[in-house]
Amino acid sequence: MSYTVLDEKLIPGYLEQIPRVMEVLGTSDELAITEIGDGNLNFVFRVARADDPKRSVILKQAVPYLRVEGEGWPLSRDRILFETRALRVYNDLVPQFVPEILHDDAEMSVLVMQDLGAVKVLRYPMIEGVEFPGLGTDIGKFLGETLFKTSTLGMESIARRRLMQDFNLNDELCKLTEEFIFTFPYVDHPSNYKNPPTNAHALNVFRNDPEYLKRILRFKELFLTKSDALLHGDLHTGSLMVEQNETYVIDVEFAFFGPFGFDVGKIIANFLMAYTSHFHRPGGPDYQAWLLNEAVSIWKAFEAEFLRLWDETPGAALYFEGMLEPADLADYKKRFMQTIFDDAMGFCACSVARRTVGLAGVADVRAIEDLDIRTHLECMNVDLSHWIMMQYDEIGDIDSFKATVTDFYSRQAPMRQEERRV
Repeated sequence: MSYTVLDEKLIPGYLEQIPRVMEVLGTSDELAITEIGDGNLNFVFRVARADDPKRSVILKQAVPYLRVEGEGWPLSRDRILFETRALRVYNDLVPQFVPEILHDDAEMSVLVMQDLGAVKVLRYPMIEGVEFPGLGTDIGKFLGETLFKTSTLGMESIARRRLMQDFNLNDELCKLTEEFIFTFPYVDHPSNYKNPPTNAHALNVFRNDPEYLKRILRFKELFLTKSDALLHGDLHTGSLMVEQNETYVIDVEFAFFGPFGFDVGKIIANFLMAYTSHFHRPGGPDYQAWLLNEAVSIWKAFEAEFLRLWDETPGAALYFEGMLEPADLADYKKRFMQTIFDDAMGFCACSVARRTVGLAGVADVRAIEDLDIRTHLECMNVDLSHWIMMQYDEIGDIDSFKATVTDFYSRQAPMRQEERRV
């Protein structure tokens, strides 16, 4: 079938030609089809039997433009190819954390996946103040497994180079990341978010601070030049699906080989922005404490899993077994993890800035209707980005990070009680 944009009318006829999908659905008659995508790039549909909603699949299709901007912003449909490749890697490495692929169609730019059922996109229950036991640990384990096992520590060099070739041409989405995280938020660009008081504060706090901007450039350089491991590339609370004791990672079309700290810092940034939002959202101090503790758990679980795998992997591209004495190897590992931590802190600061003044904000804050409250929280996040960036290489460890963030929030002007909630 030549490329056609699918909709509720065309989907049944398309799916009935796919035996693996029909094994799940059983019939293409009387399907309940709902467009559920809320991302910036693609269209996503849940397709279920009307008489048996548990028999369902998820269909995702790339269109030849950036969905959030429309046809005026052309974008290659090849992103679905990279998502399929990354999801296949993750199905091999961490099947407990990702949906199963049922069908992929390069010509139609379609990916059909397992429907994960009652799970929800994490961002929205997080806005409501819902806690999920073990969430940070799950995220950290996912990161530890995937980053180690696709790095020079976890793979033999020839196999790794071949895997890297599968993602070398994901250049358009890497370019989007380069621009929207590391360039546009720090200049007067037409794509940026337009809230004059927030923009004026951003101009004062970091666009006019050359030291902050030079540090941003350092992380842009890391993003452009390092290829430590296969990254998700867009790991945030909108690309995680959760239920009690269940965590899944979705939306991997930005996958590329990049610096270890990028995914780690990006997801921690989303927990911090959620923390900021709960000065207004219903969770209040108790939920803020939970969010910060889970951000800490992300790093601790990542570090523990990464080092566990390192201990269990006798040799790979980087390290030849027996090359160092045990004490020297322990010192090397300590310095190695410190570099990842420092980088994660810097990428965290970049991500907070991008999601505050860039094109795509987080609903935690940007969906708040009261403009005065929203502006107050946005300015707080601008300050948070600056606070972390200016000391990212001095924080030292995750417990000091928690103390640093707590100190930052304690210095913020409190909102009036009547502003905390509407």
